[in-house]
Amino acid sequence: MVRKKTNDTDGSIDRRKVLEAMGGGGVIALAGCLGGGDGGSGGSGDTGDGSGGGGDGQTIQFLTMGVGDNIESYFEENNAAFEEEHNVTIEFTSVTWDNAQQTVNNRVDGGEAPDVARWPARWIPQLVGKEELEPIDELMQSDFGDRFYEGMAEGCRYQGSYYGAPWAASNKCFYYNKDVFEAAGLDPENPQLDTWDDMIAAGEAIRDETDTPALGLAGADAIETGSQYYHYHWSHGADLIDDDGNPVVNSDAGVEALSLYADLNQEYGITQPSPLSSTRQDIRQLFESGELGMVIAHVYTGLNIDSAKESGDVDFDYGIVQVPEGPEGRYSLNTIDSVAVFAQSDVEDLAEGLLRFYFEPDRHFDYATNKGFMPTVQEVGERDYFQESSNWAPYIEAGQYARARPKLSNFNEFNNRMVQAIQEAVGGQKSPQNALDDAQSDLEDAME
Repeated sequence: MVRKKTNDTDGSIDRRKVLEAMGGGGVIALAGCLGGGDGGSGGSGDTGDGSGGGGDGQTIQFLTMGVGDNIESYFEENNAAFEEEHNVTIEFTSVTWDNAQQTVNNRVDGGEAPDVARWPARWIPQLVGKEELEPIDELMQSDFGDRFYEGMAEGCRYQGSYYGAPWAASNKCFYYNKDVFEAAGLDPENPQLDTWDDMIAAGEAIRDETDTPALGLAGADAIETGSQYYHYHWSHGADLIDDDGNPVVNSDAGVEALSLYADLNQEYGITQPSPLSSTRQDIRQLFESGELGMVIAHVYTGLNIDSAKESGDVDFDYGIVQVPEGPEGRYSLNTIDSVAVFAQSDVEDLAEGLLRFYFEPDRHFDYATNKGFMPTVQEVGERDYFQESSNWAPYIEAGQYARARPKLSNFNEFNNRMVQAIQEAVGGQKSPQNALDDAQSDLEDAME
């Protein structure tokens, strides 16, 4: 419920063409990490390409990340179907995103790598550097590979080879709470949120007229803080690295962007309390509960709210628009998860059979719709569910603004250093200029 503050204290767009353009190679050239969010069996298997031969009682280890309650049954049912169909045992493990990369590295370094893992495609360079991923070029250059949007498949390609198939894709849009806007005297049907300045103006009205925090700002020591901030960075014309892979985070445009990000809390006072302790998940959940005015988020935010409204847990209306535009453009962070086969596997054919099994169109449709991620199989993306949905339509439109984080073997360390700079600026420990200058120096040393 919106708490009113008292004095006591579109143009039309062909969505199929846009989603096709996202997969055309020009927009999604790099890959990132999906997170957040958080079933049943799919169809009867691919026609024409099968899913591998019988396993004769073999075991396949399948590792994945971030399996929430809404998708757990999907894996349980489909893994059981694959086991029965191929006479194998699947040892299925799900780990949290917080320790996922360390878990993978520990298993790889200890000679206990899984056979198959679903994970962020941006981790590919690091594992290729260890010679721990199996190229699947023959598979991806067959009819199996033709099913994917081209650019999404390219997100799993590194140094000329495919080291995974694109499991899922995601980008971001901008949510606003219509009830909060109405309470603040704003037009909930015409929110005027095209630019960052528009967002600030709406935030100030919400701040002055209601007791609801206007804007969710991620500032915690978490990888997703960078994900939220990069929209501001890129839209001011700043880059993270140059064409040669060298860090360039402290440009004038970068300083301007980080200054704005910090000022949302320090100068304008339109964020939730204590952004330094707030993760992306925290602010998403605040919005989903009706306790926040605006937030950048994935499509599953709206899907979660709709589900909660049906069960009577929340009662408010929301709208979805594009992420606000900055001085140099508008961007929507695009991310890709891949599913890879590890070089340590001695059941490679069976592992590739598991990939074929999970990318059967009906099965992939079940995953995308239950998890709330963009499909990577073109046939699935062309279904009316995605083309006609009021929730999905803005995200398909956002494909034209999609941009991914750079594919660096040490991107986690790079991102962690950027998060430190963001925290220093948001918390007022350093000026944005000093925070980014120090980050630039450290990154230069680390990337020599």
